[in-house]
Amino acid sequence: MTQCPKGAHELPYEDDTRGHCDEHGVTLLWHGPPITLEDFTPEPHGRRFPPPAPRALGRHPH
Repeated sequence: MTQCPKGAHELPYEDDTRGHCDEHGVTLLWHGPPITLEDFTPEPHGRRFPPPAPRALGRHPH
C-alpha cells in the first residue's frame, strides 16, 4: 500500500487508479507503470560535435 504524504500511515482507500485519505483530504491519482531510475537517465543524442556558429545574414565573413 501507498503511504499518505501528510501522515505516517497507509492510504485507507487504494485501488488500481487512485488512493485517498479522508483524514488529510489527500487524493493521489496514477496510471501506467511505476517510474524507475531509468526513466530519468538522459538518452544519448546523435550529435557528436557542437552546432555551427550562427552567421549574420547578408554579411561576408571577411
